[in-house]
Amino acid sequence: MWIADEVGESALDELAELGFKHPESVSEQLKRLKLDSAIQRLDEPGRARLNRLMPEIIMACAAEAVPDAALDGCLKVVEAIGRRSAYFALLNENPAALKRLVGLVARSEFLANQIAVHPLLLDELLDPRVFSQAPTRADFAADLRVRIGDSDTDDAEQRLGGIRNFQQAAVFRTAVADLSGIMPLMHVSDRLTDIGELVVQAALELSLGEMLAKHGKPMCDDGSGLREASFGVLGYGKLGGFELGYGSDLALVFLPDSAGEEQQTDGEHSLENTVFFARLTQRLINMLTMRTISGILYEVDVRLRPNGNSGQMVSSLEAFDSYQHNDAWTWEHQSLLRSRLIAGPDPIRTKFASLRDKALTEYVHFDDLRADVLKMRERMHVELDKSTATEMHIKHGKGGVVDIEFLVQY
Repeated sequence: MWIADEVGESALDELAELGFKHPESVSEQLKRLKLDSAIQRLDEPGRARLNRLMPEIIMACAAEAVPDAALDGCLKVVEAIGRRSAYFALLNENPAALKRLVGLVARSEFLANQIAVHPLLLDELLDPRVFSQAPTRADFAADLRVRIGDSDTDDAEQRLGGIRNFQQAAVFRTAVADLSGIMPLMHVSDRLTDIGELVVQAALELSLGEMLAKHGKPMCDDGSGLREASFGVLGYGKLGGFELGYGSDLALVFLPDSAGEEQQTDGEHSLENTVFFARLTQRLINMLTMRTISGILYEVDVRLRPNGNSGQMVSSLEAFDSYQHNDAWTWEHQSLLRSRLIAGPDPIRTKFASLRDKALTEYVHFDDLRADVLKMRERMHVELDKSTATEMHIKHGKGGVVDIEFLVQY
């Protein structure tokens, strides 16, 4: 059926007997795949591997509850693999991995698309533990160290490639555990948040290493002697609240702990600390959002920084404290409730935790708090609630998720 130029009526009948609901459509899909330019350019060994693989795929899909959907997902993957026929050999030589692939794409269009975009994920199917053991943060941290360590430590692009490969594999493993039912929903969001944090931490280390090599360490004297200024990244929103989903962006704020009269790097090509940290931030954002053939790591939202889009991209810890005390709106204090310092050395983590506690216990506008919260909630209700007479918007409708969040925050 795969090799034939034309699929006859008997073959279509056989497809129907196997359980395919639309045999003619299956036949057309197979024909289109054979005419794909990458498939046409396969060398003889590659074509032999594919000719051996395709009947196995068709029969494996037939065993699924919805064969047509399973085959559709598998053909996406085969087309994406294209001329990298080593993956055809991998699936031919590992029937268990092929079975896992078919089972996944039959049940999840999201995972089928993930594998099609990132064929390296096929390697994950070789490990049966992916389907039986829920990954932990420690597992992800160890995997990230290995992937960065396998790259040339002097080659920033290779190390960034290792971070990308880690993120793709970790999200895939989380989705498999989610789909397989071995990981509760609350743990799914925890693991996706862990992945985001680990990626930001690794990208910060990489971008900071580049800046230090060029300009030296950022030093400052705030009256207690010369010291090295540290840098932290705040996670807000879903990242701060351990609630990341598969498509969530990262809400980030950048805080250097640099103060005093003297603020300058100590390298040969010295910079003012403000310039150093601004360039560091831009490099970090570029790493996270750089678009490659396999997409980007994350979308980054920086609108929660002091003064929003009109404010500076980087605000010192001292300036951030002053803003929270004198200028922050109630909704910004609400946002601060779900903030955490997700990357940076211990000293700035301790200082931020103290600043946050002080802001939420001393800086809040307690006299106007009830009115402010109600006013913001009503504004969101008018702009975002799409409830109708018969249907409630579960997030923005009255009594929905946002109402609960606002009550808790108040």
